[in-house]
Amino acid sequence: MANRVRISDLDFVYISFKEPNKEENWADLKNKVPWAKRVDGVVGFDSAHKAAAEIAETDFFISVDGDNILHEQFLLETLDFDKTDPKAVHRWRAKNNINGLVYGNGGIVGWDKETCKTMKTHENAETEENKVDFCWGVPHANLHNCYSTTMINRTKQQAFTAGYREGVKMCLDKGKPLAPGIFKEKIWPTNLKILATWMSVGTDIENGKYAMMGARVGCYQTVIVGDDHVSVSHLDKMEEMYLDFIEHNDVDTELYAYGESLRQQLDMPIADYSDDDSKFFKFCMPQHKNKGVQDLEY
Repeated sequence: MANRVRISDLDFVYISFKEPNKEENWADLKNKVPWAKRVDGVVGFDSAHKAAAEIAETDFFISVDGDNILHEQFLLETLDFDKTDPKAVHRWRAKNNINGLVYGNGGIVGWDKETCKTMKTHENAETEENKVDFCWGVPHANLHNCYSTTMINRTKQQAFTAGYREGVKMCLDKGKPLAPGIFKEKIWPTNLKILATWMSVGTDIENGKYAMMGARVGCYQTVIVGDDHVSVSHLDKMEEMYLDFIEHNDVDTELYAYGESLRQQLDMPIADYSDDDSKFFKFCMPQHKNKGVQDLEY
């Protein structure tokens, strides 16, 4: 592989599963990237990405999730692998359409084919820390720029699942849950801010409350109850979780109850924002400015 390569010369693989907006997002990607390929319905995060590596024809390829909308600016960029390790997973930021957060969750990812084919994560993990995410066991280049928007509010279940998964993952230290007694001391400050935003912001967006609810429940179940945090890697279990916690309950009542528990037991900085409060919070958030395509996140 050449040291410099245009993004537009790379294969793109769209990875979808049961996202309720996956077909329209696929149509959007094909309009922008006519050469894009697709993996659909493969069970397991690790297996789905390996399937993507199998159909990619370039040594380095780009994956786009089924709930993600690509910003066309990305196609104008050129990668220089003297700046980052070509074998590392290149993860760009995405903007969350509910709470306005801009970070690596749901973003566009660049993969070395061999790295992708040989990794063992999620359902194929051999160690505890690799069961929940790619980041602990695979070399990563977490990058500053934002090139997509995650669209996670088509249904209540989609929003809840997205919130729950982040509510769990933000409470982990190298793949393992933080204990209640050391939670505020050990949680990474940036993760605490991200988690508090997921829990507090989004009532102004359709189904936004369900993402907030998911984040609160995910954190509560992981840190206070001690539930199996690995369940976030199994989307069928996420569906069961949604049915158990949300479908037959009043979301406003549950939001308040979980918020009070998290404040009292973990001293979580949670706000109960109105629609106008959420809009104002997002208006006041610093606007993200892109830099170089391979500038690191921190």
